[in-house]
Amino acid sequence: MNTKKGFVAAFKDFWFRAGDFRGSSTRGQYWWIFLINFLLGLVFVVALIGGALSSFMAIGPNSNVNPFHLFGNVAGVTFILLLFWFLYQGLPSLSLVIRRYRDAGVTPWVLLLTELAPGIILAIAGRNTTGQVIAGLLRLADLVITLLPTRHPVPAWTTRPNEDSRTVSMVEAIPDFFRRGGVFSGRSSRSQYWWITLWGVIIGIAITVISVPFTVISVVSSLNSASGVPDLTGFFMYLGVLLGLTSLIYLPNLTLTVRRFRDAGVNPWWYGVLFIMQLGASAFIAGSKQFNWGFIIVGILSIVLLVITVLPTKQSA
Repeated sequence: MNTKKGFVAAFKDFWFRAGDFRGSSTRGQYWWIFLINFLLGLVFVVALIGGALSSFMAIGPNSNVNPFHLFGNVAGVTFILLLFWFLYQGLPSLSLVIRRYRDAGVTPWVLLLTELAPGIILAIAGRNTTGQVIAGLLRLADLVITLLPTRHPVPAWTTRPNEDSRTVSMVEAIPDFFRRGGVFSGRSSRSQYWWITLWGVIIGIAITVISVPFTVISVVSSLNSASGVPDLTGFFMYLGVLLGLTSLIYLPNLTLTVRRFRDAGVNPWWYGVLFIMQLGASAFIAGSKQFNWGFIIVGILSIVLLVITVLPTKQSA
């Protein structure tokens, strides 16, 4: 595990310890990541606003240009990069704040009060001043805790980075998936990969069953609002929670696929090539009228990925 100090060390530690919920992280490891996110956020927001304004000025109110073309310039690229940055750092951010609390001598369970409770209070209280004050004080407590000095040395990483693939059950696959969320080395068996895929399908169906009626009810109720002004606050809060939960699986899924490629005897860099090609095909679909070709390319790449991930374990020499 990386025990050095500074920006580069904190950045590497942030990603590679995504599945380490038992260790600790110093103030420097926490606040370097905060600074990175703050600066990147400023850059992304400026680029997004500037690109969007230039696009609207170029298109004009009476133009017949395809609205998808908005996503082919600086604004679109910036939005995609910002979305990916957010989605891939969900689990690393959660494990980092847990380690920072433990390092400050505070049980991580307090996070239920300092980070989860404020969101719930604001959702219930709305614009109520008392609720906003209480939520603000709880968030202030979170800030104070993350500023407390280090009390424990950084312990050894609780995950063996190069552990071999093994057969797991449907239930055992879940902790293995998150525990090795930041581990790109080592290997993962077919059962470790496909049980997680099955869980993803099951959860995806459940979310769809819940989301469709909730979305319809939210939109209809907002349109029938007595004030005459559509209020989609609840709907957007639901989307925010959904995105937050989704961000917990993006990095673990990436590392799992990398390990599955290696376990199948395929160089993991090929997954990077497939991933970039899929992104390119998706961008082609969004910015071109030749939708059929784009979908055909995405389909072929998906079949290649499927074939590789079903290959049996190739025993190491």
